[in-house]
Amino acid sequence: MDLRLVCKRLNEYANLGIACDWDNVGLLVEPSEPLLVTKMFLTNDLTEPVLEEAIKKEVNLIVSYHPAIFRPLKKLTQSDWKERSIVKCIEKRIAIYSPHTSWDCIEGGINDWILSAFETKKIEPVEPISNLIHPSGFTKNVKINVSSDIQENLVKNVTLTDSIRFIGAKKLIQSNEADFFEMEFLTSPKGVVALMESIRSLNNSDLNAFSSLRITNMEKPLMKNSGLGRLGYLSKPLRLKEVVEKVKSHFQMKTIRLAIANGKSLEDEVKTIAVGAGSGSKLLNNTNADLIITGEFSHHEILHETHRGVSVIVTDHSNNERGYREFFRKRFTQLLKKNNENIEILLSEIDRDPLEYL
Repeated sequence: MDLRLVCKRLNEYANLGIACDWDNVGLLVEPSEPLLVTKMFLTNDLTEPVLEEAIKKEVNLIVSYHPAIFRPLKKLTQSDWKERSIVKCIEKRIAIYSPHTSWDCIEGGINDWILSAFETKKIEPVEPISNLIHPSGFTKNVKINVSSDIQENLVKNVTLTDSIRFIGAKKLIQSNEADFFEMEFLTSPKGVVALMESIRSLNNSDLNAFSSLRITNMEKPLMKNSGLGRLGYLSKPLRLKEVVEKVKSHFQMKTIRLAIANGKSLEDEVKTIAVGAGSGSKLLNNTNADLIITGEFSHHEILHETHRGVSVIVTDHSNNERGYREFFRKRFTQLLKKNNENIEILLSEIDRDPLEYL
């Protein structure tokens, strides 16, 4: 498959537009000349050992969940491991793509995968995000007061364009000469310009015609099931020790770190669980849950949560993300098949969290 087409499919799976604005997502390294992708390689982090594994497996597209380039690079030398990795990918004609927080936010993303370890009756984002576009297709609300003769001609003019929608007119005052109406429109940014031009022409370029003009940006509605973090309501309560075992099995970890809330024990029931892929620091603070599951939480954040009756499981940053790769491989393969497309998708066998328990 052509690299551009693969990137298009990856964006269909998780729209990059919903990634956090501080993030660096999408195609980060693009070799020159057209690149036909034969093997996609999935990793949580693109370390040097992982890159060597990818080269040995002769892949030409690496999908690294964490961005291989995050902060701006001022040089590409052999003195830094990240710089060496980028140089080697360019030399070997290997493209790099990162989805990062777009995978965190989407419905069916990493946070939903974490909660799939449990039977839930309801799941909602901790921090919902707005739709990328307005359902109506319009982004501006425009109101202006005009005389009755202008009103009729203005309505005729704007109905001829798709970028403006006339909502209605409300009668305001009556003078000796004419009635006045407050007219309301929905428009796109281009529609505002067209509407202003129509008003100007009907008023013979009299700028006073715009004295009553009000333009308001319309807020985009929140996405129903997308956003950062998740709050899951269990179908039936579980004892804390049962939750711990499910977490260890789901993340394939022999041990985890657990802070039990003050006055509670492993026998206490858990009804609600807040989760955050990678670091849940700040995001999960003060959530209305019995238990928090995340990769990173500071010492003082843990003390705060346990003192307010919330237990905390900390897995280390990437241990609650890495298992999603297999879930993604299955779902993305289905997306490709739907379009009569196919590429081989491999998972790194070397990629791991840098911290170990001895």
